[in-house]
Amino acid sequence: MCRLISRFCLHSAVGMISTGSKAIDSLLGGGVRAGMVTDIYGESGSGKSQLCFTLCANCVRAGGRAAFIDTAGTFRPERIVEISGSQNTLEKITFVRALTTLDQAEAIRKVLDVDPQLIVVDTLTSLFSAEYSGPARHLVVMKHLHELALLAINAGCAVVVTNMVRAAPITVVDQAGRNVAQAFVPSQQREYLGSSVSIYSHTKLKLEIVDAAKSVFRALLVQPPGKSPAQFTITPQGTSDIVI
Repeated sequence: MCRLISRFCLHSAVGMISTGSKAIDSLLGGGVRAGMVTDIYGESGSGKSQLCFTLCANCVRAGGRAAFIDTAGTFRPERIVEISGSQNTLEKITFVRALTTLDQAEAIRKVLDVDPQLIVVDTLTSLFSAEYSGPARHLVVMKHLHELALLAINAGCAVVVTNMVRAAPITVVDQAGRNVAQAFVPSQQREYLGSSVSIYSHTKLKLEIVDAAKSVFRALLVQPPGKSPAQFTITPQGTSDIVI
């Protein structure tokens, strides 16, 4: 009973993890929430991994533990140290490098041993994209996300996954059967396997590059919709608000 009470208190203490940006936290209703799957997607260089590093640092700062499952070689321990300001932060972050989808699935079970308050999967779909095709790819991604959603609820931790975007052609057919959309906008960016990822994601946040040279980015709350976008920047201390 004592162990259950102490675990509940610790999870309650870090039940809301700050992104480092008050503007993004406001979009999310205070930050990344325990018991939920938050899907963060966007093009390369839009700040997905940097946001995850900041979440890990803030989770540890709040007294919790984090787990980082890296499927694409994105993990940078030196950045987490820079963001947190302490080498000791890494002692509270369990790192797993997944090279196959089997590694990725098993990693989720392994990290539960450290009772994390935050689990990051960066990125969610890259290994599934390499190993599966067609409808099977969608099915295995949905199964994996379903397991993550159950884990978030049952373990009371926050689960954050990142995902990429792909250029998808726009189709608007005229009366003659021609795709007239191609003459105006040849393609648009859509989340990779977005329809399958959406089924078990409680919250979806899209990141966009506004001005890479000035480190200006935009976050849009896609699910649930309705809030205005928030601009943010990336500093040596992680994701942050833009100071005007």
